This record gives sequence, structure tokens and C-alpha cells, in this order.
Amino acid sequence: MAASKILVVEDEEHHGQQLKSFLEAAGYRVLGPAPNCSATLELIWHQRPDLAFVGTHLGSDTCEAVLDERDLQDVPVIITSTNDVGLPHFCGERSHLTKPVGRPALDAAIHQLSA
Repeated sequence: MAASKILVVEDEEHHGQQLKSFLEAAGYRVLGPAPNCSATLELIWHQRPDLAFVGTHLGSDTCEAVLDERDLQDVPVIITSTNDVGLPHFCGERSHLTKPVGRPALDAAIHQLSA
């Protein structure tokens, strides 16, 4: 998979901007950061990203609807969370990175999905 458009879904502005900066520096086109489910779903439907980094909670909502839509479109998702154990059940067996996400971990996650 050659990811050229990557969606960042993050309600914590500093984490979202950090991911965006790392991804843009690596040459990717970044959609977002989208801070909530409705903004995220609009980007998914209209921009059709190749890959998504999704926080487990978006304000008072969970990311479950976003993950369901990503599954329907068969687009890989990497979960981002401040919790490194015990992700919510709706995250399933998806790849996971612990926030704050460092550039080496980000690069490795993208590489693993591209292999």
C-alpha cells in the first residue's frame, strides 16, 4: 500500500498537529487533524484517505463510528492512545501507537502497513 493521503483524527490539538507535522515532513498529504466524528466522516466520504491515524476518544465520543466506516472502505487504521494497554474493545486488533507518537514509531507503523 502506498499511502499518499493520510487522515489524522485527534481531538487533542497538540497531538494532532505533531502527527500532521511529522507526516508532512515525510512527504504525505495530510487530511485533518479532524477533531470529532462528524468532521472525520466528512473527510472519509469526500477525500477517501489511504490510511488513518485515529485517537480512541474524540471529545465525549468514541471513535467507533469512524472505525466502522474505515472498515467498510477497507482502509488501514492505526489507533493512537495515551493508554498503552487495555484499548477499548471496539479498537479490535488494529495497530496501535502510544501518544505522544515519535517520528521513528510513526515511520515504522507506516512501513509495516506498506510491506
